[in-house]
This record gives sequence, structure tokens and C-alpha cells, in this order.
Amino acid sequence: MSIHPYSYNDHMKPFLAATLLSTTFLLADHPGKAPYELYCGACHAPDGKGISEGQFPPLAKSKWIKGRPERIIEVVLHGLQGKLEVAGKKYDLVMPPHKDSLKDDQIADIISYVRSSWDHKESAVTKEQIAAMRKSTAKQKDMWKADQLLKKYPIEKPPAIRDLLSYTYHGTFKTLSDLRKTKAANAEEEKKGLISLKHAALKNNRRDNYGVVWEGWLDVPRDGKYTFHYDTDDGGAVTVNGKEIITRNYVGPAGTPTKKSLQLKKGRAEIKIEYFELAGEEFISLAWEGPKMKKQFLSDTKSTGGGGGGGGRKPGPSIPIVAPEGEAIIYRNFIAGTDPRGIGVGYSEGVNLAFSADSMSLDMVWKGDFMDGGRHWINRGQGFQSPSGDRLMTVNRGIPFAMLESQTTAWPKASDENLKPLFKGYNLNKQQQPAFNYHFGPVKVQDAPKPNAEGFTRTIKIEVPSPGSANDQLYFRALSGGRVQSGGERSFTFNDELLVNVSASEYPPFTRENELLIPVPLTPGTHTVTINYIWK
Repeated sequence: MSIHPYSYNDHMKPFLAATLLSTTFLLADHPGKAPYELYCGACHAPDGKGISEGQFPPLAKSKWIKGRPERIIEVVLHGLQGKLEVAGKKYDLVMPPHKDSLKDDQIADIISYVRSSWDHKESAVTKEQIAAMRKSTAKQKDMWKADQLLKKYPIEKPPAIRDLLSYTYHGTFKTLSDLRKTKAANAEEEKKGLISLKHAALKNNRRDNYGVVWEGWLDVPRDGKYTFHYDTDDGGAVTVNGKEIITRNYVGPAGTPTKKSLQLKKGRAEIKIEYFELAGEEFISLAWEGPKMKKQFLSDTKSTGGGGGGGGRKPGPSIPIVAPEGEAIIYRNFIAGTDPRGIGVGYSEGVNLAFSADSMSLDMVWKGDFMDGGRHWINRGQGFQSPSGDRLMTVNRGIPFAMLESQTTAWPKASDENLKPLFKGYNLNKQQQPAFNYHFGPVKVQDAPKPNAEGFTRTIKIEVPSPGSANDQLYFRALSGGRVQSGGERSFTFNDELLVNVSASEYPPFTRENELLIPVPLTPGTHTVTINYIWK
């Protein structure tokens, strides 16, 4: 079975058709409704909320109803007396036993009705189950007390994520865009309600080259600000109520969780978690915290944090790398989310970037702390170090310049033989801020980012030595791998997080699926492109 959450409607058509055909059955009253109202409604009310504004315990949304049916079966058979607490309210009442007044099929219908009404979605019970329980509990002569019954049948904690479904994908995924283009190979119901990689439906149980997407909802306990902590090896994203709040769009180790806060209203909040694993170690950790709520993990694995690697590995000594006041500082070690020859630059203004000397791409930007040098500066630790700050954005991966036959031609995965990239180093100004120099074939480029408190201004000077042929058109890719939305002729938003303004270019920029492209004239001379990146 192949199910694709990004193409939900197509897969729901057969289900909707079957639903319409069975309308008669759906509209019919549940066989337990009438006996419930007759025997139970006088105390618990027809709507399950308890009569006299809750003077009797409610059944609607009651934890006593959820989970295993044996607990409520015994209450109906043998009765309940004494003190108990339901939905935070205390009661001291008597519910008489019904083992002698109701038949097995009547009890089964009533309990099945209650377990499927008022937002309950529990399984039905059968008269055979009632008969078996009646026989196995025949020695119970007295009415139950709440503490005795709960000791025998503890109330299960609700799942961390309700109605959780997981979708497994097979493929070589280096970015979220790769994952999102693929159809799911399998779908499963995650009854425990936890994010887990243990049961992903993988080919020959291989733990590389796969992705998983989970969808469900959270029960937000109260209004307020909630913070999510997401850590992955390799990449992924978290979306809450339709807004992508965390993006880890790179291949690299866990160990530095990404944090993001947002305001939520009490009640239901939809959540989607995306994850992809390319090769090597695999790891995922997701937690949330909020008003009067300590950090709760939504995954069966927990990040240790600290920047020393994920999966519970003990982090090494921390050496925060900080730019001197008014200057920049450079980090030339393996950085998660960029290529092996990645160059990290941290600015005292509190903004940072990672540039790839392999593809000549400005791969990532982020705010806050720069990097932790503990992994690579002590005993030359192995692996890739994740950026230390937050609000990390992967703005592009892969070559940024290419010749395209038309504006609809797909962006190449590798450079053309006549347009090979070549890194030529960087120049430092008085503030130790680098301007990157590189070639694409005969085209020379100087790429100079300048920081400010809100983001970057990037000036790209492109030197064309000779005119191109009539059919040649050079393009610069400024954004890729995320949602690009136009806010005007030269203004754009990226993943609802970054404002991007192309303030200078000879040809106007344009968007296409997950990309922002800028045409570059192939006339001899120097052509300038200026781009402003500002976090919202």
C-alpha cells in the first residue's frame, strides 16, 4: 500500500465513496443509545456530562472510559462507591451494580455506546466479553472502591501525540525537498503516540536511505507560549498548525537541538514531523514545554544536547567560538548542513553563515551563538559539528550558477563541463569579514556578505569575460529547498521565516517550485546582484 500524505485527497476518494454508500448506517442510532438514556441518563445525563451541572461524575471525556474496557465493565457489573476523582473534581457517591438487572447484550451495547460517544474513540465490547467478565469476577461480592479498582486497572496515560500516523519513504534524501518529492511506501498507526524509528518499514531492514513523516495532534493544556526542541541525525522539520517552525535541512549529526517557540491556544494543535536519514548514525528527539508544563518528550529517544553528538552519546568539553566585538571569526572544520569544505563565519552582530567551498554556495544562515569548537579543537574529534544558534535556515544546497535552456528547465545536480566551479579563497576586510572568490568556468565571482542586526546584505559581483552565444542564459539560484512566496516584484519570503529582497539585479528575479532564480546577462563586463536576508 502506497500512501502519500502530501497527496491526501487522492487516497481518500475510495474511503469517501464508501462512506457515502453507507450513509444509512451512519445516521442510524447506536443500539446502546436508548438503553443508556433509560438506565444511565438520569445520573450521567444524555450528553454524558452529569446532571445538575456535573453533580454526578461525567462520562464525556472521562479517563475512566478510555483504554482497556475491563475497568468500566467491572463498574457496571459490580458498582462503585466512595471517594473518586473525575476530570479534576472530587465525588463521594454510590453507583449501584447492574449485574442482576441488565443482560450481557444490554451492558455490551451501553458500554460500546459510551466508549464511542462524546469524543471517545475506544473499541466496542461484545456480549461475549461481558459474559466472560461476569464469570471471571463472580467472587466480587462488594461494590468496588475507586482506589481498589484503579490498582487493578490503572488509568493509562494518554498518548503523547494523539491519532499518530507514520509514513515511511525509501530513497536517497539529502534535503527536505528530496523527501517531499517522494511517495510514501508504507503507512502505520502508532498506537503508543511516540515518535520512533524502531518500526520504520525499511527494505531488508537497512537503516540508511529512508525517511519518515508522522502526523497527529497535541492536546494543548492551556493558552500560552510553547517551546519545541528537535534534534536529528540527519535532517528534518517540525510543523505545528500548518506552520513549519523548525527546519533542519541538512545531513549531519545530532547533539545540538533546534528550539522554536510559538503561541498556542488550549485544545487541539496539529503537528507534523519530517525526518530523513542518509547514511551512518540515525537519531531523532522531539520535546515540548510550556506554561506550568515541564519538558515532555514526544519521542522514545532523548537528546542529550550540548553539541557533542546525539543519540545519548556523552558530549565532549564545550568551547564556544565567539567573534570579537565589531569583527567576524572563521571556523574551518566539518559543519553539519554544508559540504566537507564548508566555511563557517560568525559575526559579532549575532548572525552567522556557512559557505561551501565545494559548490560555491551560501548554504546556511542562523542567528545567536556561532559554533562550539569542542568536537574538533580537542583531540581532533571526528564528525560534523552542528551550528550552535537558532533560527537556522538552509537557503541553498548545490551549485548556485547554471546555464538553463529555459526558465522551466530543471536545475542541474552537477555543474556543466564548461562551467566547473573553482574556489579561489577569500579576502578579509578590516573587520575580518570575508569576501569569497570563485570561478564558474570563465566567469569570475566575488561574493561578499555583510552583517547587520537583522540579517545580511550580500553583494555578488559577476565578471563575464566574453559574450555568450545567442542561446545561452546564465542563472543564479538564491533560494532552494523550501517554500518561496512572492511579496512583490523583488520581495520574497522563505519558509515563512526569512524575508529576502533582491534590491539590485539587471534582470528581475522570479520564483518557481521551491526556488528563487535571478537571470544574469552574458554580456562582457561586471554585473552586480544584491540580496538582503532578514529574519521575520
